Amino acid sequence: MNKDTFIAVLSVIAIFAFGWALSENKDKKRIQGILKKKNDNYLKLLSQYIEDTKGQDGTGEKIKEQLKSLHDEYEGVDKAISKKLQTVIELISENKQEIAIEKLTLIIENILKDKYIAEGQAKDKKSCPSLFKLLEKARDLKWITNHHFNFSLFLKEKRNQEAHELTCVINENEKIIAFFSGIEIIYQLKGIKRAA
Repeated sequence: MNKDTFIAVLSVIAIFAFGWALSENKDKKRIQGILKKKNDNYLKLLSQYIEDTKGQDGTGEKIKEQLKSLHDEYEGVDKAISKKLQTVIELISENKQEIAIEKLTLIIENILKDKYIAEGQAKDKKSCPSLFKLLEKARDLKWITNHHFNFSLFLKEKRNQEAHELTCVINENEKIIAFFSGIEIIYQLKGIKRAA
């Protein structure tokens, strides 16, 4: 085989190799495009599913129902607390749970201050001690149980987190615990007998 024939064969092989590589590259890009489209569709479908099923376990509705019941108990008895409870319900509906937890804790703090003043421990709300001291006193006076005290510390921590962090994000489980704990503590502090 002479030199010219060898170069011609090598050129043909190079052209076929180049054509094959180009074809493979096109196939690879086509397959990547198909996979990206499928991935995008999957993510879109998953997002829609999550959005559609959000709150279907009924937990959010149960929290709002209990807050509404508590609101109704206070309506006509304590207008300020009734109004604050309505604010908490509205914040939950607006998907502002962290702020709602802060407001729920504030309600507990105000109830404790009112009880503290009624017991003659302070002359007005400004002279009342900090929330932590109020909670300790409530436990010591048996207004709340040790169990309620521990949950109230959790609420206090979440309230402080919301009040002092710019981008406070509380995970869903902690939100649920905070709301149900707050509701239970308010029932306990007011001595309201709950329907089962």
